[in-house]
Amino acid sequence: MKHWLTKEEMGDGFQHNEEEHKEFEYNSLIDVAEHEKNTMRTTYIARDIWTPQQRLQLRDLLNELIENDQEDNNEQN
Repeated sequence: MKHWLTKEEMGDGFQHNEEEHKEFEYNSLIDVAEHEKNTMRTTYIARDIWTPQQRLQLRDLLNELIENDQEDNNEQN
């Protein structure tokens, strides 16, 4: 199944397709609460609750996002 917004392949087992995402705003980041934008919340959750494996997954995701940002900036210059 492809991600409804990015169109990246996500694998099998996901419940909602693109139309259902639009209809239900399932797992949507359209209306983000103020506390969800606070990075300190993530910091405390990562420190106090997450396992080392979850922290590694977050690190890898952040590294990938940073690399993509840098590539995008290089393409724009």
